[in-house]
Amino acid sequence: MDNQKEKYIGYLKYSGKSIENGLLDARKSAEALLGFDEILRYFLLKEYPALKEIDFEIPVRIRKGSWEALIPETIEGWILAGGGIAATTYLTATAKKAATDGLFETGLAKDVKKTFKASLVAIQWIVKIASHLGRFANKKLENVKIEQREQGDFVKIPNKKNQYLEVSKKYFDLFTNCPEKLFSKNAKIIQADRTLEFGVFEDGQESKVAVSEREKYIFCSQEEDEEIVLPELKHGQFVELKGEITRTTESTNSIGFRYQDHTIVCKPDSGQKIALFKNGIVSQEYNHFFSKIQIKGNIDRTDKNGEFKEKKPQILFTEINPLKIEDKQKSLFNN
Repeated sequence: MDNQKEKYIGYLKYSGKSIENGLLDARKSAEALLGFDEILRYFLLKEYPALKEIDFEIPVRIRKGSWEALIPETIEGWILAGGGIAATTYLTATAKKAATDGLFETGLAKDVKKTFKASLVAIQWIVKIASHLGRFANKKLENVKIEQREQGDFVKIPNKKNQYLEVSKKYFDLFTNCPEKLFSKNAKIIQADRTLEFGVFEDGQESKVAVSEREKYIFCSQEEDEEIVLPELKHGQFVELKGEITRTTESTNSIGFRYQDHTIVCKPDSGQKIALFKNGIVSQEYNHFFSKIQIKGNIDRTDKNGEFKEKKPQILFTEINPLKIEDKQKSLFNN
């Protein structure tokens, strides 16, 4: 974080080849900020319940090689001055009431930076524990060892390899009570060339904890990780798409249609049989799939609950038209 030690107390960061220009698409950026906001607020309230009435903004910095959501050192100034409080009558009134009641004077202004920093440290420890165990869900832990010391109680947590991680009992208790999906919004943005980091600056030193694609499954399930395939194809939309037929399956009355690096399941509209579309699917001269076709039909995103939320679209097609086969391809078929 170069010279930012004096400006920020901590951050969430994505870095890697896929973000080398400092960019995430708008949808992922929104998801990342929402996820970080939820994580941070959860631990802030554990540290200091009085913050529950305060809304605050998280500044974002985009630079070459990374995308960062930052907590400034002047966070208490943002809150006290109203700069970080949403401009709504309710929240502004709440902040003024808190000040009138002496909440800021009796603790919040003095401790807010400390509370944010403590929350970021807690986040790091939760990530460390989950990564050590290789799981976040089903947090019933066995064979833990508790030691009492002058500094407080500490817990030694074994993993499957019988390796022990020593943590303060405070963080152990936070982990065992933490909602299973708290980190899922941020974790599902991780990919092979995009790593997630949580960082804290303390006493002039930076400490960070990273989550790579290898640990991603710990914090989000495969189902949560799945993104909407081809979101531009809306339910009920009529489309005319060009692509390739990859298979025909009469037992399921469906075909596979390759489009923009995705294979879409397509079925005839009105329950007709695939055989009726054979001339559009198979070259009669060479008895082979046409490599390129145009398919016309309506997008279907009906899920198992009857809602239009299925992540992978299907096409209920009414027409399939072969596109011209190049001479080179014809000679290949002849051979």
